[in-house]
Amino acid sequence: MLFEDKPLEDREYPDEDDLVDEDDPSTRLVRCGNCGEMIHELAPQCPHCREWIIAGQSDWRSSRKWYVRGGLHLAKTLLWNWLFWLALAALAAAAAIIKILD
Repeated sequence: MLFEDKPLEDREYPDEDDLVDEDDPSTRLVRCGNCGEMIHELAPQCPHCREWIIAGQSDWRSSRKWYVRGGLHLAKTLLWNWLFWLALAALAAAAAIIKILD
């Protein structure tokens, strides 16, 4: 159960073992977006770096998946562009060969 072993001292921050109660889903911990320390998911401010937590705020530029998706989209666009010009060159070569043979 929560805080069963011993009470916290006056100047002690609660750590992961103090805050997690496996039976209670409301005591989930998440990482602070600024310092990376584990904090309570509903905490308004990180006790470690003192940064205010704004719900739903995430910097899309720091998300690796957007860079991967952008790179894949760019690769797909370049591939389709290359295939288009390759097919166009093949058609032009075929037309030139037919014109020479006639």
